[in-house]
Amino acid sequence: MARSGALRRRPTPAGIVAGGLVVAGFALTALDWGFLALAALGTFGPGILRELGVLKDHDEFQRRAAHRAGYHAYLAGGLVAFLFVAAIRSGAMEIGDLGEVATLVLIVLWFTWFLSSLLAYWGPRRTAVTLLLIFGAVWLLFNIIGNIESPVAMFMQCLLAVPFFALAFVARRWPRTAGVILLVISAFFFYFFKLYRLFSEPLFEMGRPMVLILFIGPLVASGIGLLHSGTNKEPTPAEPPEAETSG
Repeated sequence: MARSGALRRRPTPAGIVAGGLVVAGFALTALDWGFLALAALGTFGPGILRELGVLKDHDEFQRRAAHRAGYHAYLAGGLVAFLFVAAIRSGAMEIGDLGEVATLVLIVLWFTWFLSSLLAYWGPRRTAVTLLLIFGAVWLLFNIIGNIESPVAMFMQCLLAVPFFALAFVARRWPRTAGVILLVISAFFFYFFKLYRLFSEPLFEMGRPMVLILFIGPLVASGIGLLHSGTNKEPTPAEPPEAETSG
């Protein structure tokens, strides 16, 4: 199917409901982590229903993109899970709370699926802009919820969302410039958060793996995508790519 068709798509009712469940599930974890089950329903429920043939709101292009994203998530999540099992069972790593391991594997799986899905639908530039806006909003939301009793800490940590929003704007006009800036910022935050200590200190100290994936990960992925996006404008429904109009 033509990619310009993908650009015209709007969220389906099932997608809107699923997105609402995901947001509600994560937001309500501030009250009880049992609410994370809502996020699980929103994330995996629609896909399960589609595979069972109950939900038929995707066309062939969307099904191929979903299957490809799912395979990418399987590869990334499976690789990380195997590495953890090998490290723990060999005695090379000691984990006090296996819930942290499961959470990290889940985050790798979900982030890979999410990024692959966006790339399949929108291409690198629009994916980068969307990724920056979404992760900026999520980072902002979690810092507000997590520091609601400490306004100063809330303000300081919410400042970390600024690079997402600012560079989303820059990426629309100067994608390659924004890509270089994103990679430089990623390197700075890698040093600022002392993530290099992942290789010399306990893995989950200071939540470093989560910061690496959920904060540095979107910046790096967006930067690489923007560097490969070229300088021309993204195609719009009124301006289909050349491949679709030639011949």
